[in-house]
Amino acid sequence: MKPDSQLPLDVSGLSPADRTRLEYDALTRQLERMRAMQYAYNRKFFALLLVSTLVAGGLIVWDRWMGLLLVCFGLVTTGVTASFFLHFCDFARVHARAVEARINVLLGRPVLIASELEADYFYPHASPKFSGFSFERPSSFFSVYTLHFTAVWGGMVLWSSWRLKYEMDGGVWGLGFVIWCLWSGLHGLYLKWWFMESGSETRMGRRLAEAYGLGHASVPPVSSRDA
Repeated sequence: MKPDSQLPLDVSGLSPADRTRLEYDALTRQLERMRAMQYAYNRKFFALLLVSTLVAGGLIVWDRWMGLLLVCFGLVTTGVTASFFLHFCDFARVHARAVEARINVLLGRPVLIASELEADYFYPHASPKFSGFSFERPSSFFSVYTLHFTAVWGGMVLWSSWRLKYEMDGGVWGLGFVIWCLWSGLHGLYLKWWFMESGSETRMGRRLAEAYGLGHASVPPVSSRDA
C-alpha cells in the first residue's frame, strides 16, 4: 500500500496522556534520525578533508603537469563538496533544535539542550558564515580550522600554479589561469550567496517552529540582514 493511500491514524479514542506519549515517541525517532544524519555527514566532511589533502600532496610530490593541474582545479571542487556536506549538517542541527524544543515543551522543562550547546560551542544557528567560517565567531575553533585548511589548500594551489608556469607554454598557462579564476569565482559567489544571503536556515527554522507550535525563541537566530 502506498503511503498516500493509507488511512490516517485514528487518535480520537486516545487519552491526552497517550497522545502525548505517541507524539513523544515520534519526535524521539525524528531526533535520532537527525543526529544520525549529522554524524554521517560530519564523518564525510572530515574524511574528505584528510583524503583530498593527502592526494593533493602526493600529486605535488609526483610533480607532473597533469597532477598539478588536478590539484589546482580539484581542490576547488573539494572545497565546494565540503561546504555541501556542511549544509547537510546545518540542516540536521536546525531540525534537531526544533525537535528538542518540542520535546522540552512536552516534558515541561529544558531537558534536551544539546542544540543550544552546539550553537554556543561551534557557531550559532543561521549565523552569517562562509562555509565553516563564522563571522559572528571568527575565533572559534571551527572558524580557525576552516582558515587552516583554506591556507593549506591555497598554498598547494599556488605552488602547483608556479610549477605549471615552467612546464606549460605561456599562452596555455594564461588561458588555464583565466579558466581557473572563473571556475573558482563562480563557485565562491554561489557559496557566499547560499551561506550569507539566501536565508535558507532562517526560513527552515521558522517553518519548523510553526509546524511544532513553538515560539520565536525556538527559531534559529537571524543575522542582522534578516532581522
